[in-house]
Formats: sequence, C-alpha cells, structure tokens
Amino acid sequence: MKKLVIANRGEIARRILRCARDRGYTVAVISTREDADALVRLEADDVLEVASFLDAEAIISAAKKWNASLLHPGYGFLSENADFAEAVESASIGFVGPTAEAMRQLGNKESAKALAEANAVPTLESVRSDALDELEANGIEPPYLVKAAGGGGGRGMRIAETRDALDAALERASEEAAAGFSDPTVFVERFLPSPRHIEIQVFGDGQGKGVVLGERECSMQRRYQKVIEEAPSPVVDAPLRTQMGKAALTFVSKTRYRGAGTVEFLLDDDGQFYFLEVNTRLQVEHPVTEAVYDIDLVGAQLELAEGKWPAELPAPGSEPMEPRHWSIEARVLAEDPRADFLPTPGPLLRYREPSGEGVRVDSGVRSGGRVHAQFDSMIAKVIATAETRTEAIERLATALASFVVHGTTTNIPFLQAVLRHPDFRSGDFSTRWIGDNLEELNRPLLPKRLEARLSTPGFREQLSVALRGPRVIGRFAARFRGIGNERAVVGSEREQRAVEVDVDPVTGRATIWGDGIAHALAASTMNPRFAAALEDALDQARREPSRVRVEATATVIDPSRLELNVFGETLRLEDPRALSHRRIKLAASDGEVRAPMAGKVLEIRVEEGAVVEEGELLIVVESMKMQLEVHAPIAGRVEKLLVTPGEVLDGPDVMAVLVP
Repeated sequence: MKKLVIANRGEIARRILRCARDRGYTVAVISTREDADALVRLEADDVLEVASFLDAEAIISAAKKWNASLLHPGYGFLSENADFAEAVESASIGFVGPTAEAMRQLGNKESAKALAEANAVPTLESVRSDALDELEANGIEPPYLVKAAGGGGGRGMRIAETRDALDAALERASEEAAAGFSDPTVFVERFLPSPRHIEIQVFGDGQGKGVVLGERECSMQRRYQKVIEEAPSPVVDAPLRTQMGKAALTFVSKTRYRGAGTVEFLLDDDGQFYFLEVNTRLQVEHPVTEAVYDIDLVGAQLELAEGKWPAELPAPGSEPMEPRHWSIEARVLAEDPRADFLPTPGPLLRYREPSGEGVRVDSGVRSGGRVHAQFDSMIAKVIATAETRTEAIERLATALASFVVHGTTTNIPFLQAVLRHPDFRSGDFSTRWIGDNLEELNRPLLPKRLEARLSTPGFREQLSVALRGPRVIGRFAARFRGIGNERAVVGSEREQRAVEVDVDPVTGRATIWGDGIAHALAASTMNPRFAAALEDALDQARREPSRVRVEATATVIDPSRLELNVFGETLRLEDPRALSHRRIKLAASDGEVRAPMAGKVLEIRVEEGAVVEEGELLIVVESMKMQLEVHAPIAGRVEKLLVTPGEVLDGPDVMAVLVP
C-alpha cells in the first residue's frame, strides 16, 4: 500500500491530499490541537496529532508508526529544514523534496550566493553583519537592505534608511530570523529601490539535469510578501527568459537538485537581473505555473519520489517550455490593508468561494471555521487562467467580486483595487508599487453617499427583517418611512442569507429585499403600517428601471451588529447606541495599551514605573508569523504591566496601563 504523510496544514495540505488520492495513496495529515477544526482533518484517511508543526521528532515518530512510505512537507514549517529531511530519510521514509545536502547548499542565502558568484550568476554586493566596516569598500550605501540568511517568505527583512538606523534593523531582523528559522544570522545587501521580483521554476532529476518551467512575476508585494503573482511576466521576453533559465539551471546542476525548486531574481530598470535566493520547496504560487503549462507540479513531485521522471514534463536538459496560457493568482488573506495590513484572525461566519470558467480556488477553510492567530493569515488562493492577460485579469476580478467572507476583515477590496488600477493592467509596476500607491488602493469601493445610506438605522432595520423574518424582539421600527420612532432589535442567533439591494443611482437611496422580507410581511401583524410602507417601496423599486439591483450577503454577528457584503466591501452596521457606548468607553481608557489582535507576547521593553514618551515601543506581540510592535498611545508612566513574555492573548486584551 502506498502511504503518504503530509506534514502541513491549510490549503497546501488539501492540495497535496487531492493529488495523492488521485494516484492511489492512503493519506494521513499531521495536525495539532489548535488546528482541530481544520477541514483537511475530515478529508484525510488518518490524522496524526502532534504538539507542533515544528516538532520534527514527533512528526517522524508518528509517520514511522503509521508505516508511511513518503512524507510531503508542503511549504513553510519544516519544508526547508535540511536536518528534518535527513532524519526523515534516515527513518526509511521517502522525503518529497530535494536532498538534505542540496538544502544546506541552497537554503542558506549566503552559501547560495557564494555558489552563484562562483558560477558567474549576477549578484548584489553584500557584507555580513559582523563586517559592517566593509560597507563602503563594497559600494554599499544607504538605504540598506537587511536580510536573514535562512528562511524566506519576507520574514527577517528590514530596510535601514541611514547608517544610524542600521543597528536597530539588524537587531530586529535577527530576532525575527531566530524566531522563524532558528537561525539569527543576517547580512546587509545593496538595496535596489524599485526592482521587479521574477522567479524561475525549475525541476531537477537529482542527477544534475533538469528543466525550466518558465517564470513567475512576483513584484506585487507588501512587507516583502507576495500578494498577487502571475505567469508569464509581462516584462520578460523570450531572450531574457532563456538567460534567466540558464542561470537558474546552474543551481540544479551544481547541487544535483531533486524535484521542484524556485530560483528568485531581482530585475532592474535596465533589464539586468541579480540572484536573490533559492526556495528548495514548492512555492505558494505554483498553481499559475501549472495552469500556464498544463502540468501538475505536486503530481510530478510524487512521481519523482517514486523513482520515475514525471511523464508530463519535458525530458531533463530540454529547452525551456513556451507559455501556453496566462494565469494570475490572488492571495485572499485575513488582514486589514487599511490598518497597515494588520492580521485579522477570527471566525468565518459565512464563507462562499467563487467559481466559473478558468477559475480555481485552493483553500483550507469553510463556513463556521476560523482563521487562527497561531498560523499564517491565508484564507484561500484564487487563480484565474485565460488565453490573454487581459482576460485573466477580468476573470480574477469577477471571481473576487463574488467571494464572500463574513466574520473577519480580508484584503479582498484591496485586491480588487489592484486589479482595476491602470498600472497593473499595463504591467507597469515594481516591488515598491503597493507602498507608493497604498492610499489610493485603500479608498473605499462604496461611494460615501451610499455608504451613509446603508449605515442608517432604517436600512439596518430593513436588513434585520430580510435576515430574520418576523423573529424580531419588540416591534418593527418604522424609521424607514419616517413612521414612529421605535427600534428593532436583532435576536442573538447567527444567521446568514443572500439578499439583494436596490440602489437608486440618482438619490443613493437603498432598499434591502429578499425572501426574508416577503416572509416577514406575510407572517407579521405587529406593525401593519410599516409592512404596508415596505411593500409599497418594494413595488416601486420593481417598477423603476433606474434602480440597480446589487447582489449582497448579510450576516448577524451578535444582537447589536450586522455585516453586509456589497460591492466587494464588508460594511459593519452597528446599533447606534452600542457604538456610542463603545466610543465613550474607549475615550475613557486612552491610557490602556491593548494587544492589536490575538497572539503571544514576545517581548516587553519597559518596566512598571518607567516614564515613556508617546509612540515609544512598549511590547512586541507575535501573531500569524509576524512581529507586531505596540507603542505608547500617550506620554506618561507605566502604572501596570498585565502580561508576561510568552503569555497567550485571546484578542485586544489590555497589556499595560499608562497614566499621564
């Protein structure tokens, strides 16, 4: 029996599971107690529970007891840990990935860079953190780029604008690298102000030969982490593709690389490329390459692990394949771009994925699930493929517009804004583009006048009726038509329902309706005047061709809050009295220092009794693989510290109290 263990979670675990099942494998997934609600646990043949996805010894022991023949690490966690790969194979379990020796050569950025330089692959000048006196001699001037030697995913990277700021950047990057990759080593590199980020997909046979499977455009980033990727790149022509592919194969031949890997480059305005790093694993964005070349990279990995060269790939040493389609991927994340991309873990009260021609969704969640603070912020990847780039953009935009997520804030409106922007559509952008255009990208999709209409008590009460029918505490409010002054209160049960909104483009007046309203009107005798007024308004809306019907979804969050998803925006409609009470409470507690979100206290920089300035760093919180700095909201004295390093935070807990 072919038995595979997947040492990962979320969408990539489900992706590998589906592929392995198609190839006749019995599949077990590694999981933890914190991830007990994971969808993949229900789909796998078996679940091997461990304390942590980073507990290599426990994972290997569980896989061995289960008699696994192969172990797939996915990406992240232990996927690029050479010691782990070595230990897996020492336990007589096949590791789906490169050898430990190749990982050690390529996984460390410094040794990989040395290999590049020895083989005439262009690189950027750099020095180690213990040799900063060599910066000028190597032509490295501010701003500086500080990078972790190990790991990836944008963690352990900082920009220092001046020489004075360099020491602090080195310290913070080193701490993040140690926490994320168990290696605090960092170095300083010449900073390219506005490059493009291009990566080459390679696949090696383990004997020194391999194939190039084109490039991916990964320049659309925030915080050095990719948000939208595509293949091919709009700026890479055939000659440049050949040059970059040849450079990438250098790493395959020199290390006898086995399986899927990615060689990343920076491309400057003059068309010169520079080696960045090698990822010795499957990439998050691998689906766009699969779509462009009609291949299955996970299937190819499994086939090679069985000792066979994948039948769907060209023979090792073949010329690079030509792109057949255009494919774009958007990462749907639990984060708030309007709050500096702060992660937003929380419940998924309503979750509906898009579908359609050329649309693929890779996800690991479902309605009723949760985005956990202990893991990364990925909800899903939406991939759209077409014959041209323009068609792929349109398909992706349409898919995102119908993606419904209620219960937590996501970056979907932000992704839509990127796709609409003329610069993205023309292909004119760099790794700096998001940062340079953030204010424009974060403008609300809802017109201000319409947002104001949707937020009125009257509209909220319409929405209550549409969602809940006649099950309303008290009497129907009639403010919708200016009749009476009572207020409807939504019950406490969480419900969600597809609704529709009629919008008058001239006045901005909005009317909510759906099957819930009809049911409420038929069943209720509580307020005949309100029922008649609402029925009259709906009849008028149906008769007027100027009305625009917009599909929307709504969810009851709690007795005082509703969520409406319309025009791609999630609008939170809060009871005015509850909102007023919350604002008064917040105003009265300006000295409270709260956690930005659920997570773990990583470091406390002050002591009780210390005098601090407004904006001074107080506490560092780790959440969703990110370090978040919490600063003093006011100048004053630290009266109380209510947390300790390592303490787990459930949400916006009060961590300290300041007094002016």
